[in-house]
Amino acid sequence: MVQVVIIGGGFAGMAASIFLKKRGISSAIYELRDDSFTSAGNIALAPNALRVLDHADVFEKIERMGFNYENIAFTSADGSLLGHFLNGSQTKYNFAAIRIHRTIVRDALRAQVREHGIPTTYNTKCVEIVSEPAPSTKVTAVFQNGERVTADFVIGADGIHSTVRSHVAPESAAPNYSGMVGIMGYVTSGELSGVERTLELPAMLFGDTGSFAIMPSSYDGTEVGYFASIELEDRSRAEWSTLGQDKQGLRKILAERFMPPHRYPELVQALVEMTPLETLSLWPFFSAPTLDSWVSKSARVILIGDSAHAIPPTGGQGAAMALEDAETLSYALAMIYGARSVSKPEHGEDVDVNRILAQWNDHRHARVAKVLDFTSKNGKLRKSSPHLFEHIAKEWLMWAAFKWMGPEGGTQWMYEYAAEAVRSVLH
Repeated sequence: MVQVVIIGGGFAGMAASIFLKKRGISSAIYELRDDSFTSAGNIALAPNALRVLDHADVFEKIERMGFNYENIAFTSADGSLLGHFLNGSQTKYNFAAIRIHRTIVRDALRAQVREHGIPTTYNTKCVEIVSEPAPSTKVTAVFQNGERVTADFVIGADGIHSTVRSHVAPESAAPNYSGMVGIMGYVTSGELSGVERTLELPAMLFGDTGSFAIMPSSYDGTEVGYFASIELEDRSRAEWSTLGQDKQGLRKILAERFMPPHRYPELVQALVEMTPLETLSLWPFFSAPTLDSWVSKSARVILIGDSAHAIPPTGGQGAAMALEDAETLSYALAMIYGARSVSKPEHGEDVDVNRILAQWNDHRHARVAKVLDFTSKNGKLRKSSPHLFEHIAKEWLMWAAFKWMGPEGGTQWMYEYAAEAVRSVLH
């Protein structure tokens, strides 16, 4: 019998299985999607995310498969520089930031899961979590095909529409739409030949119709991607899916906001016009319901990643928080199991499971709340500002913030974090 069942085979679930294996704890992953599933679009990984991937022995495998950078140029819609934001730094954080295809990271994590011999079952939907009757402390995951898998713990890493969340918090609300979406696409630099390139890249442009981030996504910088943040009315899940498949419709939305008569640089207009339709993808920004605890009352079911706290991408920290959850939780479970890698190996099976998981929960809650605040403020900057005075005020505030706080923008606390810090609160 495996010790831990992990529901969900995304970043959080795979990372959790890797770190548990490193601490001598067996796990098995159950994933709803097919093993051929590929994730659309690119992702930005800040130093704190890369630090976790390094601990998982994945960083070296992806480092030269994405665009490495440190500064992002923040500009007005016409390309006028407002300041530079330090998104990563070898000197300060030991890691630059990386913009990379999401699928590359997923495949690297999957390869590591396979290397560790961690069993993964695909096309399997979890429909229920059942706590075994006392005095047993076991918990059982029930699947749509009738299979039942019993373990010491179940980790819910099954995303924003989590099934496991309903066991931890039966009365929790549905995920909340933020009012914004991201539309992503990319072209090769050869397709942009002849286009005026006055912008310093990577760049984040803030206009009256939304924001437009331009970031190379290949190691040599020849692939140029973008992420447009705009406001759209809410839709049903089926309608969001339909819109995401309507590539011409996505291009039309971009054109309405970033093509003339709106005054954006020639490069922005060229990207909207020349992007191959198949590279366009849609990302509605949803937030998970706020929960007091990501641990069930029985202390045997635990939520991580988007299942616990889906974070809109406006702060570039969604994947980082999922990865941090996975590594920090492995330390907590290692203490519970009395693994030698923990600083207090004398703890045995009589350790207070509730107390240790509550300490982990409090540690992660405090950090994620701070990151959510940072993300929310960034999201407000990306919104449209149709009134001239409002737009001028926003640009002035950003310029003043860079002058006052410098390129780090007060984010040292976020990028310096290392998951082993959780050990200081576990006892």
